[in-house]
Amino acid sequence: MMYKKNLYLVQVGFSFDRSLYFPCAAGALAAYAQQDDFVNASYEFRELIFKREQLDTVIARLEKPYLVGFSCCVWNYEYNKALAKKIKLAYPECIIVFGGHNVPENGSLLEEEKNVDILVHGEGEEPFLDLLKALPGSALHTVPNISYRDHAGLTVKTSVKSYSDIGDYPSPYLSGVYDNLILDNPDVDFLAVLETNRGCPYNCSYCDWCAGKAVRFFPMERVKAEITWLSKNKIEYCFCADSNFGMFSRDLEIVDFLVEMKKSTGYPKVFRPCYAKNSDENVFQISKKLNSVEMDKGATLAYQTLSDEALINVNRKNLTLDKFANLLAKYNEAGIPSYSELILGLPGETYESFCSGLCELLEAGQHNSISVYHCEMLVNSEMAQKEYIEKHGIEVAKVPFNHIHSADKNEEVKEYSHLVVATNTMSHEMWVKANMFSTCVQCFHNLGLLRCFAIYGY
Repeated sequence: MMYKKNLYLVQVGFSFDRSLYFPCAAGALAAYAQQDDFVNASYEFRELIFKREQLDTVIARLEKPYLVGFSCCVWNYEYNKALAKKIKLAYPECIIVFGGHNVPENGSLLEEEKNVDILVHGEGEEPFLDLLKALPGSALHTVPNISYRDHAGLTVKTSVKSYSDIGDYPSPYLSGVYDNLILDNPDVDFLAVLETNRGCPYNCSYCDWCAGKAVRFFPMERVKAEITWLSKNKIEYCFCADSNFGMFSRDLEIVDFLVEMKKSTGYPKVFRPCYAKNSDENVFQISKKLNSVEMDKGATLAYQTLSDEALINVNRKNLTLDKFANLLAKYNEAGIPSYSELILGLPGETYESFCSGLCELLEAGQHNSISVYHCEMLVNSEMAQKEYIEKHGIEVAKVPFNHIHSADKNEEVKEYSHLVVATNTMSHEMWVKANMFSTCVQCFHNLGLLRCFAIYGY
C-alpha cells in the first residue's frame, strides 16, 4: 500500500458570534485538486483549518504534515505567519505554501519570511494542482505562477499564465468538500460565499480584487445547484463574491432563482452582493426583487470620491450627481433603502474636496446612509507600487485591524491594516480633520440623531 502524504489547508476567519464563513478559497483548491488521480493516490487531504484557534491547539492536531497551504488575506495574515513558524519548529521538513491576496506578486515575501517555502500568485486552482504533481520530482520550475527558493537560496519566480476558462472548475459545495466540516462543527452557523463569475473590467488603483481581468462565468447549472445546496443545508447568509453583480442580464435569472428558493424553503435568508459600479436598471430590478422577500437591505450607490482629480488618479468614473439624484428618488419611491460610500485618503483629494463631496451627496438626497471607509493599502493594488506611492506622496500608518461586527475576543495574534493617512494633496493633519468631519456626519445625520433638523433647516 502506497504511503500518502498528509496535506492541510488553512483559511481562518473571524467569527460573528456562532457564525463563520466556509473557507471558500481552501475549499476551491481542494475540490479542484481532488479531481486528479495522481493527487488522490499521493496525498491525504486532512483537516480544513478555518477557526481562529490558539496556535498550539492547531499544532496538536496535525499529524506528520507534508504540506500546509495557507490562504492569506488582510484579516488572517499575521496569524498565518505565526502558525507557519510554529509548524516549522515542530515539523522542519513540512512544506509551507502561501497564496491569496496578501501574497505580493513579485515573490519578495520569500526574502522576508524564512518559514514560507513556496508562493502561489493569483488564482490558485490550477497552479496548486500543478505544484502537488511537481513536488515529488522537484520540478517546481515547470509550475506557472509560483515563486520558490532554488538550491542557492535565491528566489525564483516562474512564468506567468492566465486562466481563461473556469467552466470546469468543480464547486466545493457540490463536490462534498464541506460535508465533514458541517458534521464536525455543529456549534457553527456557516456563512457562504457564492461566485457566479470572476474578473472585473475596471482598474481602480486602490483595488486588488481582480482589476482589469476579463469576466469569466461559472455555468448557470452550477450556480443554481450551489444555491440549492445552500438552501438544503439551511445556510442563512450568502455573500456574492462577484465584483459587479447586476452588470449582466443573467444576474436577473440568478436572483429569480434565489427568490424562488427563499420563498419555497426559507433559505438563504440573506443574499448580499457587491453591485455593479454604475448602477442601472438591472441593479434596480435586482434590488427590488431581493427587497421584496427581505433578502437584502438595499442597494449601494457607490461614489468613493467626488473629486475629479482623485477620480483620475484612481482610474474611476462616477455617475453624474443628476443621475445619482434621480436614482435616489427612484429607489425611495419603490421603498428600497439605498446607501452610498466614500473613501478617505485617495490621492488628489483635499480636505475641502472631501468635505464638499460628502455635503453634495446629502444635497442630492442621500439621507439614509453614507459610509466613509479609510483607504487601505493592499499589497497587489496599483496604489501599493513604489512609483505610485512616490508620485502621490502617500504616507501609510499600520493600525490594528478593525473587523466590523466580528465577535470581540482576546486574540493571540493581532492583525493589522495599512491605511493611507496622508498624500501630497492632503496632509495628515487635514486627514484627521476630514476623518472627524465624516464621523460627525455619519453619527449625527446618518444614524438619525439630527437628520430631521438638518433636512428641515435645509
